[in-house]
Amino acid sequence: MADLGLFNLQISMIKGIYSSIIKIILLASKPIILLQIMFVERLKILVLLLLPKIARSYEFSSIGEEQFPFIIDICKLSTSKSVIFLHYESIKEMEMTTMIFKWRRALSREGIASTNLHFSQLHKSSYYVKQIVRPYYIAVISNNNAINAFSLATSTFDMSSAMWLVIFIYKEHGFDYCHNPPGNIFHLKFDSEMLVRCGTENILREWYSVDTNLIEINDVAIWNLEKGITKMVTNSLYDRRYNLQGLIMKAVTVKGSSFINVKKNSELGGIFSELLNQICITLNVSFDIVSEVEEFGRWNPNKQTWSGAIAELYSGRADISLSGFSITSARLNVVDFTLPISYTKNLLVMQEPEKFGIKWSSHFLTFTNSVWIAILGILIASSILFIFLKIHNGTDRKIGCLFIDNFLEICGILCQQGLADFPVRSSLRIAYFSLFLLVTVLSAAYSAGLISFLTSTTHILPFHSLESFVEDGTYQLAVVRGSAYYDKFAVSIIRT
Repeated sequence: MADLGLFNLQISMIKGIYSSIIKIILLASKPIILLQIMFVERLKILVLLLLPKIARSYEFSSIGEEQFPFIIDICKLSTSKSVIFLHYESIKEMEMTTMIFKWRRALSREGIASTNLHFSQLHKSSYYVKQIVRPYYIAVISNNNAINAFSLATSTFDMSSAMWLVIFIYKEHGFDYCHNPPGNIFHLKFDSEMLVRCGTENILREWYSVDTNLIEINDVAIWNLEKGITKMVTNSLYDRRYNLQGLIMKAVTVKGSSFINVKKNSELGGIFSELLNQICITLNVSFDIVSEVEEFGRWNPNKQTWSGAIAELYSGRADISLSGFSITSARLNVVDFTLPISYTKNLLVMQEPEKFGIKWSSHFLTFTNSVWIAILGILIASSILFIFLKIHNGTDRKIGCLFIDNFLEICGILCQQGLADFPVRSSLRIAYFSLFLLVTVLSAAYSAGLISFLTSTTHILPFHSLESFVEDGTYQLAVVRGSAYYDKFAVSIIRT
């Protein structure tokens, strides 16, 4: 019984110890279980938060892969060696930057340099393209905010100064900006070159504007992965845009212009009036003469303003000026010119000077220096030749005396004088006779040249440069006011 009691006591003690151990284990494991539960809950929340971002990243990656070959083909077609990507700065910045980075890496493998900027940095892109004649921009439109940002950036940018490719990479929810843009949202002009691709469509469309409030859209090419870009329209840019749809352009003319002028019946006259009428019929355009100015236009550095017809164009009061203009660098910075119709030289016409003079040196200007050198050579050579002939004939005079005698005799012959003693020997007679014939020909040529030279009037100008012209004060300079000729002389005088 004692043993049984001891056994029961031991069992009770073991149960107590076991219960204590279980409690300790439960108490020790409870924080771990709680931590596991908290980790699982936070993991669920993190997955729920990252799932849209992962989906967007996959969406951008898929779009980027689809646009890879298209962008490479379009860059090869444009033969551009540099590309600037434009995109909207948004919450998807990381995904957009990654996608464009992949495009840039693919273009780099093709030998095409590239960079990427935000729409707000469009005007700063001139730093990158100042050495490029026609830069190539690729604008990526990802949402409606991107459209607004791109529209704002292009409102003060010359859209005709570059070539454009606009890619709409999102599916429109609401208004379809890609197929039916509301007005001229990207501020395009008639000569703007912009290709547009809507999503992953195979059709490439051309956008430009005749009316400032409307965009013209034409299908110009088809692209597919196998054949690349296939042109639907084979003619050139301006062959496709020859119809201005009855546009009325505000025109300004210059009074006194020989090229174009306005008659009393408001019709155009002048040298190129008929040519201009034919252009109006071909392009389906007409002109409304809104003003007639006194001068062509020049830049006033003091007032920082333009004058004349250039001022009308620069301010937007007129669309075109119908006159014959000279192209200068200053004008090219503010207005555009048509292709030159005619080429003229710049001439400075002055009154004929009354004074002229003949100098004593004029007698030597009849022959050129080479002719005078040849005559002197004949004189010396003949003197030496006669020495040998006279020695051969048995003369006893010294060589020096013979040379002087011969030289004086030949000089006398050149001056139309005869010989005191004509030689008996046939060899000397032939030599002297040949010399007389040569001198006769030279004398006749010199006389004719001298008479012609002396009878032609040689004017003496009192100046030979613009500085000496100003210092002399004999002449007054007259140029057309507000013309390119005035600028040339005005700038020259200021610089001197």
